[in-house]
Amino acid sequence: MALLALATRYLPIIGFASALVCPIPLTFLVVRQGMRVALLAAVVAAVVGAIAGGPLTGAAIVITFAPLGIVLGLGVRNRWNAGTILMTSTAVVTVSLVVNLVLTLVTAGVNPYTIMIQSMQKGQEQALQLYERLGIDRRQLEQVSGMMKQWLELLPRLIPLLIVVGGAVTALINFQVGRLVLRRFGIEMPALPPLATWRAHPVFLWMLPVGFILALAGRDRYPAMETAGLNLSLLSQMLFSLQGLLVAWAFFERYHTPKWLRWVMIALAFTQPVLGVAVFFFGLADAAFDLRGRWKVAREARS
Repeated sequence: MALLALATRYLPIIGFASALVCPIPLTFLVVRQGMRVALLAAVVAAVVGAIAGGPLTGAAIVITFAPLGIVLGLGVRNRWNAGTILMTSTAVVTVSLVVNLVLTLVTAGVNPYTIMIQSMQKGQEQALQLYERLGIDRRQLEQVSGMMKQWLELLPRLIPLLIVVGGAVTALINFQVGRLVLRRFGIEMPALPPLATWRAHPVFLWMLPVGFILALAGRDRYPAMETAGLNLSLLSQMLFSLQGLLVAWAFFERYHTPKWLRWVMIALAFTQPVLGVAVFFFGLADAAFDLRGRWKVAREARS
């Protein structure tokens, strides 16, 4: 684990792959030897990493890799279902990201998310300048890139959303990689259900009105409340838009639409605002009324 953490820190290309498997040794130990051995191994790995690569490497093991590896191992050892393992891993990774952010702010006085957003804004401005030198009118360029510019200006207030989404994506990738690695050692990790069956719990329907109310109540008076509402609203939009894409795919399958046309329509949903809104409402309707389940029952009744 210490070697993988060192590779993550010092090897740019190999390091990305190392980060995906770095928690797996602890997962293996939890399954085979139990929590006590795994915790001792995490401490030893952190000490070795700190000696060889400095305190940041040791801190990365303790804060980032060890918690995720232990949670994955507990899920397998206690026979949790795949959804529980993934949700718990997402929560753990999200907390780790928050702790990393706080430590970076305290020790270096730098917010990595702010730096990333500033780099994106600078890149957009450089792209506009390049197109302007190629003879394209600046006003036309600004009209085309206006939505992107507004989004980038909004991003600093969406750092909580970025952390949650980053935690979910990181947990999902590590979950899938962990399944592949552990299988080589004869350890079976439960598989996620097919993507077509994924559905947000109806309780998430409350996220949108709650977020809207918080944003409206906190506008111009309580910035923290407004930011919380904004992040909740956008998170619910992302969640139900994803579910809407699954509904659209099921709808196309129901009428035997060619696959190439399905992919074209899904791609258009990302570029055409009207289709994006339709997909979002499809997701809301599916969460509230189980459209895919009703279609399945109707199809089975006909057959």
